[in-house]
Amino acid sequence: MKFKTHLAMIVPLMLTGCAAYELQPLNTNHPANPEATAVPVRTVSKTLAYTRADIPSTQPVADAATPQGKPHSVVADGKVITTVPNASQIVVEHGEIKGFMDAMTMGYRVDPPSILEGLKFGDKVRFTIDVPKKAIVKIEKGPALAATTSPQQGQESRVADSGTQKTVVGEGKVVATVPNSSQIVVEHEEIKGFMEAMTMGYPVDPPSLLEGLKFGDKVRFTIDVRKKVIIKIEKMK
Repeated sequence: MKFKTHLAMIVPLMLTGCAAYELQPLNTNHPANPEATAVPVRTVSKTLAYTRADIPSTQPVADAATPQGKPHSVVADGKVITTVPNASQIVVEHGEIKGFMDAMTMGYRVDPPSILEGLKFGDKVRFTIDVPKKAIVKIEKGPALAATTSPQQGQESRVADSGTQKTVVGEGKVVATVPNSSQIVVEHEEIKGFMEAMTMGYPVDPPSLLEGLKFGDKVRFTIDVRKKVIIKIEKMK
């Protein structure tokens, strides 16, 4: 009985409270207010935004790694110093090959080895070098070919300034000896301050230094810097 009495008192109070509640008006800063200030448009950040032009292409760039102006082959005239069939090499005294090599006596690999057939000391030749391979791929022989520049003239431009040094010492392997022109062809390591590593022909003085030397011998040699001549040769074990 008491519960019914309390319920009869509470219900009218609840209805009275609900009737008295009113929603507060929205201020102009509330996004639901029709008169609210529009949100400013933010500028698009380009820090991480890319257009199609910004995306790296997956297609290779043509000739990207190809040196510009580098010929595929060069042609030069020279004189045969010696041939080394067992090493597929020829040693040639040639003039300057523009854009490729200074005038000098130089050993070159040949490909195919058969192009050495019939060549001998003193033959004047015109030869074609495959630049990427650094190998002679064609040799023409003929008496009408022009005489070549002395190799010592060209060597001067490749020899580094040796200062006051009178002699330098190098180590290498004998490729060939040419007694009739008092020369030795050596495949040698870098001679610091004088010559980079290469297969090179050098005059010897006295010519008797060539006695007993053969292909493959390991040698230590002394060069007179001013004359650019080998003046001492020692065999190494």
